[in-house]
Amino acid sequence: MNEKIKKQILSLINLSDAKWNLFNPKESYLLAISGGKDSLSLLTLLSNFLKNFKCLHIQISPDSDLSFIPFVKNYSTIDIISSNIMEQAITSKKNPCFICSRRRNQAIFEYAHSKGIQKVIFAHNREDVTETLLMNMLYSRKIATMLPKQDLFGGKIHVIRPLYEVPEILLANYAKEIPTITKACQFDGHTKRQYIKDLIKQISQDHPQIKIADNLYNSLLHVDSLHLPNLINRKE
Repeated sequence: MNEKIKKQILSLINLSDAKWNLFNPKESYLLAISGGKDSLSLLTLLSNFLKNFKCLHIQISPDSDLSFIPFVKNYSTIDIISSNIMEQAITSKKNPCFICSRRRNQAIFEYAHSKGIQKVIFAHNREDVTETLLMNMLYSRKIATMLPKQDLFGGKIHVIRPLYEVPEILLANYAKEIPTITKACQFDGHTKRQYIKDLIKQISQDHPQIKIADNLYNSLLHVDSLHLPNLINRKE
């Protein structure tokens, strides 16, 4: 693996930890493993911050690819929960991506709770954060995105995202030698998220002099509340 890129990613994770206090070695952690570049990359880096953590993979279809499991076992223990979430999502009349994501997360949180683990680690990267922002604005009529650290269910579960400030391109280059799997979902490449991802890419290509991805992320850190109607002149 590229040591230079590894140092860059570790530096960004350290910055996130300093900002949001993500890691406490005395607590128990569960890393959600999808088999993709982000979660497997984070798997190889977590030992720099935690001595012990468990991994969990939600197999969304009984015949989905598990070839990455031996790689995971080089770094941690892993449990696998087999399900038919993908079939349920496809047959649902609602947004299949939403159904799949919600049921996978539900399974992860239920497992963590059953094992007495309070902190769940997701491997969302910086582009996931900005894409979610735009998806919420365009499709859900709200300004919201993922958080680097988030309490759920009255504090019973805490989610952390150590790759919050790590650009996807760094992870893609770092993971070139990692045995990732192809997504099992038949909608892969044709989702609303992919549409937003392609849109950002196209805008970046049309305006190469502007760092579009950086600007989108930094806008979250520079919210001008005086020019947002729901934050001014509110009745008490």
